[in-house]
Amino acid sequence: MFDKWLKIPAHYYLHITALVILTVGVCLHNTLMSIGAIWIIANWLIEAKFKLYWTNFKANRGLWALYGFFILGFISLLWTTDFEYANKDMAQKVPLFVVPLVMGTRVLLEKKVLHFLLYVFLGVLLLTSGINYYRYNVVLEVAVDIREMSYFISHVRFAVLMALGMVVCIYFLKVKSRLWWLFIPIFAWLIYYTLKSQTINGYVLLLALAFLLSAYLLISLKNQLVKILFLALCTAVTMVFFLFVNSSIKSYTAPVQFTPQDVPQYTVNGRLYMHSFDVQERENGNLIWMFVQVEELENEWNNRSSIAYDSLDRKGQPMFGTILRYMTSKGINKDSVGVHQLTEEDISLIENGTTSTESNSGVRAKFHEFLYQYETYQNGGDPNGQSLLQRLEHFKIAFTILGDNWLGGVGIGDVQKEFENEYERSNSKLLVENRHRAHSQFLTFWISHGIIGFTLFMIFFFAPFVKRKQKDLLFYGVMFILFVACIFQDLIETQAGISLFALFYSIVANLDDANLEVQKED
Repeated sequence: MFDKWLKIPAHYYLHITALVILTVGVCLHNTLMSIGAIWIIANWLIEAKFKLYWTNFKANRGLWALYGFFILGFISLLWTTDFEYANKDMAQKVPLFVVPLVMGTRVLLEKKVLHFLLYVFLGVLLLTSGINYYRYNVVLEVAVDIREMSYFISHVRFAVLMALGMVVCIYFLKVKSRLWWLFIPIFAWLIYYTLKSQTINGYVLLLALAFLLSAYLLISLKNQLVKILFLALCTAVTMVFFLFVNSSIKSYTAPVQFTPQDVPQYTVNGRLYMHSFDVQERENGNLIWMFVQVEELENEWNNRSSIAYDSLDRKGQPMFGTILRYMTSKGINKDSVGVHQLTEEDISLIENGTTSTESNSGVRAKFHEFLYQYETYQNGGDPNGQSLLQRLEHFKIAFTILGDNWLGGVGIGDVQKEFENEYERSNSKLLVENRHRAHSQFLTFWISHGIIGFTLFMIFFFAPFVKRKQKDLLFYGVMFILFVACIFQDLIETQAGISLFALFYSIVANLDDANLEVQKED
């Protein structure tokens, strides 16, 4: 319509503008995501090339599967009881059905547009990650929860964006090799940020990307000598990784030999210590239940802190447990002298729920946290506040629900209700606020839509592998990251996750192969 009035390809430029807004929005804010998605569909409708749209739709098997999945969601309302939740869920997923539809039925995306969008994405990603890092490490007076490092959107979704940013850098290193001096530092920063963010999903995606890149290079390399050298390098890196894991485990579980004769039995104030020689719970490699004098610990703590010893810290954890773990990680006795040795910063960290002096120190700290959680699980401990243990509980509940509803699902409106009911039926130790869903998008879709819906979504996901004749490094990288993200998180259950999935899936699935030359540019 506007093209005829203005005598210029107005809808083409409006489409690109909408994609830019959505690209910026997935890194910054839900409002921009909404504006971008609305703009995309509004421009598509006003352009009104419905004959072209229908022709392209008929040729796109992925869109058939997507809208089959969409229709099945409506059909599942027949056995859904919570219509309010169903309406909210369907409304939230609108970008998932709109963006791929528009991108799959319009003229395919050109290389120059693709590169422009990727430059915008990298620029905004650098800006937001830089602000996140500076704010967390410099601006915040007390940085307690590492999740606060992601200021604009969820740290889990931001980890996916960082992994996608790495894919973009690798792609540009291939097609824009002259700009290596720009993309290598950006790539290094994205890796550094991911490691410092201590997000388990970020670590999983980083490992997945390393595996994909290694496999891609091994297949692509033609020179046998270079291939052998690269294989040797991959082997060496793998060995270093396992050595790191082994050293982390040893540093955490190294035997600490104590006997009643080796340790003092009384504090400097003459009170009897509690030494539990058989309990091996540790923090930062030190035994928690050694050198504990509860009376002194409680009295001295209550003198120094406004949060009582027998209450909860600001994360909702038992205060005495946080105190014990933090002081153990610091290597000081849990008595009046030990509390006196704590600095004001230590007191503030403990009040805010920090359980170790290494809590924000990177990969090793995260690994030690996993080991602690595993020991807690082995001893039948409380899973609340322990991300790994909570996820195991989420998976257990999800598979229980799936076992009873694998064929037709529970309906799109009853997913949350079924999880809540199953937590109650199984007498789960998780607190109500920690009783989440599966943390796996594929599981969630199977539970909500049944086996047919799950199959349709998988067809939609993998259809581009058949449709796209030219499958380059960018295509494989983006699709692999999205696939792994959907395995380990409910990616398509929040606006940010839905928007980033719809955007990047649509971009790599609908590129113009005729104009996309994946080769070094002059």
